[in-house]
Amino acid sequence: MIKKVRKIPIYMNRLETLINRLDDDPIKQNLERELAKMAAGFRGEESLNYFLDLLPHKKDCHILQDLRILHESTYFQIDTLLINPAYCLIIEVKNISGTLFFDHIFQQLLRTTNGVEESFQDPISQVGRQKLQLENWLIKHKFPPVPVETLIVMTHSQSILKTNDITKRIPNKVIHSTQLLNRIQQLNRKYKNTLVSKDMNKITKRLIKEHTPREIDIFERFQIHKERIIKGIQCSKCLAFGMIKGHGTWKCPKCDFTSKDAHINALKDYCLLFNSSITNKQVRDFLKLSSTSIASKLLVSMDLPYTGTFKDRKYSLQSILDYE
Repeated sequence: MIKKVRKIPIYMNRLETLINRLDDDPIKQNLERELAKMAAGFRGEESLNYFLDLLPHKKDCHILQDLRILHESTYFQIDTLLINPAYCLIIEVKNISGTLFFDHIFQQLLRTTNGVEESFQDPISQVGRQKLQLENWLIKHKFPPVPVETLIVMTHSQSILKTNDITKRIPNKVIHSTQLLNRIQQLNRKYKNTLVSKDMNKITKRLIKEHTPREIDIFERFQIHKERIIKGIQCSKCLAFGMIKGHGTWKCPKCDFTSKDAHINALKDYCLLFNSSITNKQVRDFLKLSSTSIASKLLVSMDLPYTGTFKDRKYSLQSILDYE
């Protein structure tokens, strides 16, 4: 059963928000490429759920998705980890189209599409490092010895796999997603000794406890000044910015669309881009309000947790977002 569910990365939400609140600019193309790459990877990882749901005796298997664990001084990340009674399986998902050549000699992945060749990080080496780090993590926390297996699962339906490896090491490690169930059944036959159930539970709980989502300063990464962000409330109908506060509603001056809660999405944007807490002054600045009392009424109506006295009060926006 799935013990840790994969969620849309907060970084993807930040990218979407940043793209939406930037004027047309060449840098938006870089942001859109980054977002498209992340979205493709996420779709590939999500598509694996179909096959995981078909696992026989899946109640005896703990599935942890999107793990990021600190070991010693570095983090290691695992797309999907299966903790079975007899072994652990690290699954690295790649959603890449085209002809994929796994170069055994130079340890690289080459992708050819429309006659253009490009290189990718070698996933075989990548899961090898993950395996070593997980094994060391298990030793550090004094868990019983457990075999760790690895698989690279290609989820794109239009990927063609090739290799120069005559040892069959790569063909045994790289599969299409349609082969996943057969490969897991092979591993189940290979390993007979079982972990005590309480050890499985302890390993699972400890990994979930130590999971640390990745934090990325999106402005620093793309060298974007925060002053360039478009402020104001966006109309959900025509997508123009600059809705105006009226009596109990927001009105779009461009298409006359009205909304009672348009400010909520704007505050979500603020939370994603800037900070999870906000002051009255910052609300007025970001929503383009001139009245302190109107800003205060909006914040109070949302029943947000806050700290501080009236003058230096900060409201938490964490509750209006759905992310870990």
